[in-house]
Amino acid sequence: MTTTSTLISLVTAVALGAGLAGCTSASSTSDPGPSATTTAPPPGGPSTAGGDSTATDPADDTCVDGFAWMQFGDDEPRTKTLPGGCDTVIVNGSDAELALGPTRVVVVMGDRNTVDVPRVDQVDAMGDDNTIRLDHDLQPLLNTDGTGNVVITR
Repeated sequence: MTTTSTLISLVTAVALGAGLAGCTSASSTSDPGPSATTTAPPPGGPSTAGGDSTATDPADDTCVDGFAWMQFGDDEPRTKTLPGGCDTVIVNGSDAELALGPTRVVVVMGDRNTVDVPRVDQVDAMGDDNTIRLDHDLQPLLNTDGTGNVVITR
């Protein structure tokens, strides 16, 4: 239980820090141009020109300041990629597949996810039956509160 509480606190602190950093940076500029970290989505989620509205927040599925939040909700695709990787990637959801580029820390909150990553230093798995597949035979630090979580080489 202590590990879960610590990890949740860490994830929350990182998320809040990233959000506050994005919110305060726009006030010091005189150019009101668009900013990926400060522009709020329109009601119903962001939309693309000529496209339908989506439920994905603009900060989801991208690496901003070394932090990426990969959300797999009910209305989200079950397969996603982040080819450039990120320092820390949070995977939130179940029954999903994620392909990452180089990443230092992967946090998996959910069950039955598969994460492909060339190399990772640390995996925190807070659910059950998650699989982390690596390109290299270097075993990362695995912290888990669940059962059936594995790190394997592809």
